[in-house]
Amino acid sequence: MTVEDMVVRSVGWRRLDPRMCLVNLRWILPPLGILALTALHSGSVNWEDHKLQIVSALLFVYLTCSEMVRWRTTRYRVTDEQVEVHSGLFWRRHVAIPRDRLRTVDVTSGPVHRVLGLSIVTMGTGQALRTDRRHQLKIDAVSVAEAGVLREELLPRSQPAKPAPADVPRARAAEQIARLDPRWVRYAPLSPLVFVIGLAPLSQAYNLAERLGIPVDIGGAVVGAVEFLVSIPGWLFAVFVVMVLVAGAVGTVLLFAESWWRFRLERDPGSGTLRVNRGLITTRSFTLEERRLRGAELLEPFMLRWGKGARLKAIASGLRQTLDGPRGGSGALLPPAPRRLAHETAASVLREAESPLLPARLRAHPRAALRRRLFRAGAASAAAVAAAALLAAVAGWSVGWSAAVVAVVAVPVSVVLAVDAYRSLGHTLHGAYLVTRAGALRRRTVALQRAGIIGWTVTRSPLQRRSGLATVAATTAAGTTGTYVVRDVGYGDGLMMADEAVPGLLAQFIEKTAE
Repeated sequence: MTVEDMVVRSVGWRRLDPRMCLVNLRWILPPLGILALTALHSGSVNWEDHKLQIVSALLFVYLTCSEMVRWRTTRYRVTDEQVEVHSGLFWRRHVAIPRDRLRTVDVTSGPVHRVLGLSIVTMGTGQALRTDRRHQLKIDAVSVAEAGVLREELLPRSQPAKPAPADVPRARAAEQIARLDPRWVRYAPLSPLVFVIGLAPLSQAYNLAERLGIPVDIGGAVVGAVEFLVSIPGWLFAVFVVMVLVAGAVGTVLLFAESWWRFRLERDPGSGTLRVNRGLITTRSFTLEERRLRGAELLEPFMLRWGKGARLKAIASGLRQTLDGPRGGSGALLPPAPRRLAHETAASVLREAESPLLPARLRAHPRAALRRRLFRAGAASAAAVAAAALLAAVAGWSVGWSAAVVAVVAVPVSVVLAVDAYRSLGHTLHGAYLVTRAGALRRRTVALQRAGIIGWTVTRSPLQRRSGLATVAATTAAGTTGTYVVRDVGYGDGLMMADEAVPGLLAQFIEKTAE
């Protein structure tokens, strides 16, 4: 290979930003702070008491050297046909992904990255069910300006626009679909996390005791805590519960602010993309081509549903499979917000006059589906009573009283959940969409474009066959699961629905008879 050939092949390659080597300062700054405080307090440092800080410092040195090697050996470039990343010192890795396979572009900046003016660019392909790095490219890290340039280059895949003549009007500005309303923060505590975060100080106290060398007997501490709560007056127990709930509410509000502050959902008419920008400490920018959009998903966890709130997600090809928690997740279009606004946003995103997710159109499922849920509720209640009796026998308590108390609580709760789960069931075909809803603790309503359905899976358990029910699942190349289910529908109704949704796909399996 000649020198001229080597120069031609190197054209267009770019380096990562050298400031990426400083990102690992987060590993050394806390240990240095602890050592400095110790030196100021005692006048000297006993290194035997700071083994953790020494390990952190060594880890910082190792990671910094690794980052320097990664910066020196990593190159990337964007051509008209593909995106390429070359990395590695001993084990070299060259990844090339065609640009027509790119579906999403995410730009993220954590606290340290923001201080250094850096961003992480993650490009997702159409392998929705895969989470390994073969189906995504992550460029960590580039400058904020370079991240913006990469996003504009990659979505949509087109040649750079030429300057328009003076007599041609410019492209329209981005259309704002939704933005954060500070009043939405009232939905933050309507999450089971309020209990987890409220009890977090106890786990932090245990971790602190371990660091200080104070022995803690977890079993004894739990037994002592139970005995203490049983012995204290009722009003003091109520105060403790209120304190836990207040601490949890404050924690969820802070988590909401960090995840969704400065939230904006915009449509760029010129490029045909949807863009979500959000984040207070860690900023996130999610860009999705509208032509990859296959529907929308309305999420209503039970506490949020009581507050008449909901969250909205996109169903699109190329979304990564991520946890769908309070921080959002892959394809999140709206934070916890009023249910009415979620429907309005869904209609705007899908370019429909009215949201296809509205519950008024859903068809109820047969009563046999209710009986199935009541049967499961009875089985769950019986298991809870048996477990309570067994624990009471081991602990030496009254077996009868323990079983009775659990039964009084478990039976009504399980029956109410079973009835609510049945009332949540529903499906319909509305225009270009298959709409399905299910779930009690986490109600989920999905509007999936019928044109995006590529197959059907019909499942019938022995009990379903006896009840005349079936579970019909629509398979699609979009979303984070790839399958959207209509649960416990009448067998004949489910087959007719599938045949009407995608005519001809199930025709050879359906025999229509005269009424």
